[in-house]
Amino acid sequence: MLTASRPWRCRQPPADVVAELEHELRLSPLTARLLALRGVNGAPQAEAFLAKRLQDLLKPERMRDIDKAAQRFAYAINQREPILIHGDYDVDGSTATALLTQFVRACGHEARPWIPHRRIDGYGLSEASLLAVKEHAPKLMITVDCGIADHGFARRIEAETGCSVIITDHHLPQGSLPECTAVCNPNHPACTYPEKGLAGVGVAWKLAWATGKVLCGSDKLSDRLRAFLLDALALVAVGTVADCAPLTGENRILVSHGLSALSKTTNHGLRALLDQARLEGEVTATDIGWRVGPLLNASGRIGTAMANLQLLTAATRAEADAALAGIVVENEERKRLTHILTADLIATVDADPSLRQRASLVFAGEGWHQGVVGIVAARLVEQYGKPAAVIALADGVGKGSLRSVPTVHLGEAIEACRPLLLKGGGHAMAAGLSIQAARVEEFRAAFERHVSARAQPGSLVPRTDYDGDAAIAELDGEFFLQLETMAPFGMANPAPVLQLRQASFIAKPKVFGRDGDHMRAALTDPGGGMRDFLAWRAKEHYAAFSSPGVRFDLLVRPEASRWRGAAQTRLIFVDGKSC
Repeated sequence: MLTASRPWRCRQPPADVVAELEHELRLSPLTARLLALRGVNGAPQAEAFLAKRLQDLLKPERMRDIDKAAQRFAYAINQREPILIHGDYDVDGSTATALLTQFVRACGHEARPWIPHRRIDGYGLSEASLLAVKEHAPKLMITVDCGIADHGFARRIEAETGCSVIITDHHLPQGSLPECTAVCNPNHPACTYPEKGLAGVGVAWKLAWATGKVLCGSDKLSDRLRAFLLDALALVAVGTVADCAPLTGENRILVSHGLSALSKTTNHGLRALLDQARLEGEVTATDIGWRVGPLLNASGRIGTAMANLQLLTAATRAEADAALAGIVVENEERKRLTHILTADLIATVDADPSLRQRASLVFAGEGWHQGVVGIVAARLVEQYGKPAAVIALADGVGKGSLRSVPTVHLGEAIEACRPLLLKGGGHAMAAGLSIQAARVEEFRAAFERHVSARAQPGSLVPRTDYDGDAAIAELDGEFFLQLETMAPFGMANPAPVLQLRQASFIAKPKVFGRDGDHMRAALTDPGGGMRDFLAWRAKEHYAAFSSPGVRFDLLVRPEASRWRGAAQTRLIFVDGKSC
């Protein structure tokens, strides 16, 4: 007997939008429903959503200060001034740092990339940043994916060293704003740039575009710089997806074209990553999220993200392979530490009914590795359906990461709790903080009050949302073609999940994989359709699936991919129950 792993809930779209999309664009009722559920509210928006045209990208000059930043950046390149690119230690920061470093190289100059050490130097601008400027003596420093919470260091760097500072970031401002040559951030309170969801690497790419215009003296870029920007979209795709930025608006365009660029990239580091992840042919956003991103994240979490720069800016494949070898070792250690702490905290929650009744989860402990607390927090959110904070304590200070659910904005939560924190910041779904160990209990109470006030009763429970019912016959070749145009899937544009009723297997499922953990079969339903069905890590369901004559209500994720140009379509098992 197969039972559902958690409750199911069917999402409901606006009926008038579905009808308009069906009529105006001649879409199937199912595709129209899926688009409406993803916030598409009319035919013009649907056309742009499906087209993903580069020409629909906004001009970079619409972002506050980017024209000023581009002028200063171009001057530094033309005058061959020493340039320092100051990044953040996550994948977004690493890819953004590599992008601007390689942009300067494409312009015939060299820039020095630098990323602070997560545990030694901390996040963003700090004393370590000031020391780095004094050591390397640049005339221009550009931050990527950090700096909006600069704590006065940008002004100090300019005053004490004479180095101009350009800040590019996408995080929400905290308190006072930086005072320096230029601040490019779509979330700056004085910035009217409409696309607030750009990742740090997206902002860096926009700066490169704007600077290229200045260098070329025209909106029309040289062939060399145009080719660079198109190739660099591979880095933009990796950083944007790994940072869980929403795959809507400009991000959707950047990532879509970036995935195409990634599949044929000549970047030695990216090619080494794809080979390590055993990815051939077209790469998807899911591939980045589950196979490429974690490798790059491991360096910043366990070692130093400078290894990512050695990889992503490698001049030869041998150099890239050498850098990746160390990253792979760090990733194995990251997985080991994550598994231990996750299992321990899940066991703690399961043993304590009072924790399961809370609106939020906050854990703090000595000896925890600071580099894995964000991953563990995300696992807790996935397991329990509520915001979570995991804080590593050392020498009386805690450094933690928070992850959330769509109904609770962590930027607002950090602001509500700021009097209790040493530092804190982030965006809607992810944030970080520093706190005195003695104040963790106060923070736990304040965070719980904030979450409780914003969460709808009964909303903070683990459940599986799905997009509607479908008959297998509806999932034909035309549907899968339309599904491909809806990609890339990810944050704010989730891959569709559909319910199939009274489904059954045409023949006994076959197991595969080293330990027989996975299953594949041909699936049908009362409507007579047939599709390939794949269940990952579902060994425990084999007995139920193999029972003759049994029918199931299944949640499946339709998946379309291409291998050497040929379309491959299948239904991926999400959850199910015997009828």
